[in-house]
Amino acid sequence: MITIWRRWPSSGKQQEEPEHFRLDYFSVQSGSNDIATAAVKLACGEEVKAEAANGNGPVDAVYQAINRITDYNVELVKYSLTAKGHGKDALGQVDIVANYNGRRFHGVGLATDIVESSAKAMVHVLNNIWRAAEVEKELQRKAQHNENNKETV
Repeated sequence: MITIWRRWPSSGKQQEEPEHFRLDYFSVQSGSNDIATAAVKLACGEEVKAEAANGNGPVDAVYQAINRITDYNVELVKYSLTAKGHGKDALGQVDIVANYNGRRFHGVGLATDIVESSAKAMVHVLNNIWRAAEVEKELQRKAQHNENNKETV
């Protein structure tokens, strides 16, 4: 499990924060004359959700299933695959950029299987989106609190 360190704008202190979204399981079926199909199980906070979807290849099928689970309208803008290491020990690193509500988010995934790397990269994007929303909520809460304090002076 990857741990994220967040610095809250108000306190300047770091605190450990586990990922909100976590890839629990995925399975894909694909062939030269078959429609790619993926089944994905994703932990969303305390809840685990599963969905299946078809796509234009196994990576797209996984992304479609993840989008169904989260209801986030994420648009893939950039996809890059690079090899890390050599031979049978090589890992595939997927770097993606996705657009969500007019903002761009970066994600990275690393695994021996490129479909798994791709899924991890999208989950990374989703966690970045979720954290950005949480920070925005906190800033709005603090702004409202400050506004309420001005009224009571």
